[in-house]
Amino acid sequence: MADTGATATRLPWLSATDRVDGAMRPLALHLLRRAALYALLAAILLLFVPRLLMEFGVLGEDAAVAVERAGRAVEAARAYGATAQLTAMRDAERQLEAARDLVRQGQKREARRTAAAAAANAVEAQRAALVTKQEEQRRAEAIVDDVEKRLDDLEKSYGVVAADLDKATVAPLFSMMKAARAAGGGLTLAYEQGDYAKVLQDEPAAIGVIESTRSTLQSRKR
Repeated sequence: MADTGATATRLPWLSATDRVDGAMRPLALHLLRRAALYALLAAILLLFVPRLLMEFGVLGEDAAVAVERAGRAVEAARAYGATAQLTAMRDAERQLEAARDLVRQGQKREARRTAAAAAANAVEAQRAALVTKQEEQRRAEAIVDDVEKRLDDLEKSYGVVAADLDKATVAPLFSMMKAARAAGGGLTLAYEQGDYAKVLQDEPAAIGVIESTRSTLQSRKR
């Protein structure tokens, strides 16, 4: 090699006697090659042996612990609104039960694999539930805004109509207004409580009550 002096400095065990006419002796070159091979083998072992040991259960968490962790992931997904309507949630629940059965049967390796799959699907279900929740919130907010505008217009119409009517004639209109306010208020309350699905579900009925009241008031204007 060109700079054997530098090599000898980096490798203390390579002395000047290991060089002949500026070149390494065959034994020294052989030792260097063997050291490089051992370093490569050590790196490969460090990379793959821990994975193999974890695969066979020598390292890593116990199967029961893995199943318990998967169970917490499934419960967290439920807390975020994930249901069996989501494919990922159905898979997570099925895999969780399968992992529990495998633990009872003593098949710890398969139990860990199945529990890991259940946990991954539970995370995916949680993510999907969050997206659904955000979309429901957006739609519910738009519905509440629309209903509040309808009620404001209705109140103005009621004020105009009621001003020209006697008390007996106004009474049924007042009852209809109370029903319309209650219908709109129910949507607002559901939204404030975070029950966006209820807002979406009850929207048609609330709009129906409001529009029916509007039609009645318009007929009184004629």
